[in-house]
Amino acid sequence: LSASELVAANADWRHMTETVGAVATQAFQVWLTEPVEALGWSDPPINISGYVEPFDTWADMRQLIEREDVSPKPGSVAYFCSVLPDADYPSEGNPHEAAHAKVRANVVNFLNRDVGHFWPAAVTETGFNWDLLAYETPEEEQDQGAARIDSQFMTANVNPTDKYVLSLPGTQSARISPLDAKFDNLTVAGDWTACGHMAGCVEAAVMSGRLA
Repeated sequence: LSASELVAANADWRHMTETVGAVATQAFQVWLTEPVEALGWSDPPINISGYVEPFDTWADMRQLIEREDVSPKPGSVAYFCSVLPDADYPSEGNPHEAAHAKVRANVVNFLNRDVGHFWPAAVTETGFNWDLLAYETPEEEQDQGAARIDSQFMTANVNPTDKYVLSLPGTQSARISPLDAKFDNLTVAGDWTACGHMAGCVEAAVMSGRLA
């Protein structure tokens, strides 16, 4: 690239990073000893969104049970996720530690307070039945009550590269295409690129990868 072309290319990249918005997210996954039917869910497998915060999206991932390399196999697998507001963790100090603590508290509160709408048989008068959580090691089996949540998976995606890229009005034109040829032997790929399907999803990621 000439000096002027390099300046223009860098300007495009800077415009994209400054214009296309992103948010931190939080998620947790639980492996349960019982199938969801036994917990009170009578409908087919589902991916549902628009529920309550802090976890408004639930995906019934029972198709992964046969892939689990554990014995006995879990009865069900469930993924939950949502946005993690910036106000829920500090931008200074150790944001990862603080964000993880916030997500863990959110998980416990959600299971105690909100999951009963999906799984009425998973909760009692005092909250979630923590004995439903599958464990993998004898040490985890000894955990009692909400402490058993630590045998499951939870994450706070607060690193800039881990955030969820948004599709905000007026920002689509700032996305760079995998077909951009300003740099030799270099391209980009991901659901955050101009790939023809400007949304954060696996379909956009695959389309972008094919273009790259």
